[in-house]
Order: sequence, then structure tokens, then C-alpha cells
Amino acid sequence: TAFLVGIGLAILLMTALIIRPEWYIVNTVGVLVGAGVIVMLGVTFVPTLIVIFMVLAAIYDAWAVYRSKHMLELADTMIGLNLPILLVAPQESGYSMLDEKDSINPERKEAKVEANKTPSEDQPKLVKRKKPKEAMFMGLGDVIFPGMLVISCVNYISESGLAVGISALIGGLVGYFVLMTYVASGRPQAGLPLLNGGAILGYIIGGLIFVGSAAFSFGISF
Repeated sequence: TAFLVGIGLAILLMTALIIRPEWYIVNTVGVLVGAGVIVMLGVTFVPTLIVIFMVLAAIYDAWAVYRSKHMLELADTMIGLNLPILLVAPQESGYSMLDEKDSINPERKEAKVEANKTPSEDQPKLVKRKKPKEAMFMGLGDVIFPGMLVISCVNYISESGLAVGISALIGGLVGYFVLMTYVASGRPQAGLPLLNGGAILGYIIGGLIFVGSAAFSFGISF
């Protein structure tokens, strides 16, 4: 029964993505895919290995957003294709992802404005232009990495594993709120440094409080 329900739901969602890939459908598929990835990887790797993955991913994310900026180009492509590897948070009612044409890359956005600008636009106009409705976008990996650490803590720490996992979750949420203060400025931000950093800090604090040094020892050798 579970297999048939899963196959039927997958076919229904894939059909909806093809016919009308609106933001709520993209979010639904993204959340389900993310939940599956979190569980599969979270029960596969011990917390210390996941922490290493998270640190490396955070470094790469910061470099890809602030230095090479190719992550912004990739995000524009994903938004244009309406693929469920990101989460969409509409900032006002009536937002439609199907009408999303703006780039999240500030440099490309400024270049587009300059290219479309005509000399007459330098003069004041009385005609009011309809302002496009806006939304915030978050890559699915920004949710998957902290979630993997939470599941791994619950699965591999035998004593007070749930408490340590909740501590990692709280740390990730604190990182999320800090991230949102930067995102509110309107500039693209790398999510993993703050999200992963908060989750790792929560894991360390929770491990020391509820378990001790045993929370970080899993017999890993190189």
C-alpha cells in the first residue's frame, strides 16, 4: 500500500510540475525530496563525518556566492526552469513563480536596467508602473545539511541523542534568523555558512551538556 501511494503521489506531483510549476507545487516537491535525502544520508553517516561535510560545503557555498558568483547564475537557471531544488517564500499575496523574470544576481539586474534605459527615462514621468511581486529563494541544500546532522545525532548517539539533535536544530534555526537579517537587505547571501555553523555549534553545545565527549567519538580512522 505504501509503495502504491508513493508511486501515485510521485506521478501526481511530477504531472503538476510539468503542467503548472507554481511556487507551492515546487515547495511541496522540494520539501518531500529534501525530507527523503535528509533521512537517507542522516542515518548513513555519523555526526562527526557530517560536520566535516558541512564545513566543506559552507566554504564552497561562500566561495561560489561571494567570489566566483556562479551559484547566482545557477540559481537564476533553476528559478527559470521551476525545478524543485529550491524553496520559495513569497513576500506578498498574488505572487506567481510563472511570472518570475528578474535575476537574483545584482550585477545582472543592474546591467539589465541600464540596457533597457532610454534617455527619456531620465525625465520624471507621471505614469505609475506596476511593481512586480517579489519572493525570497533558498536552495534545498540549505535545509538538507543541518537536517542531516539532526537525524544523525538522533540515530547514532545512544544516550540523549534526541536532546543533542534538538540542540543542533535550534542552532540551525538561530543561524536561519541571522541569515534572514542579511537577506532583508536585498543582497544575495550564502546560506550554508550561517545555517551549518549554527547547527554545528548547537550540536557541540548540546553534546557537551547532555552527553559529554562521547558525543564526538565514533571510532573514525583515516
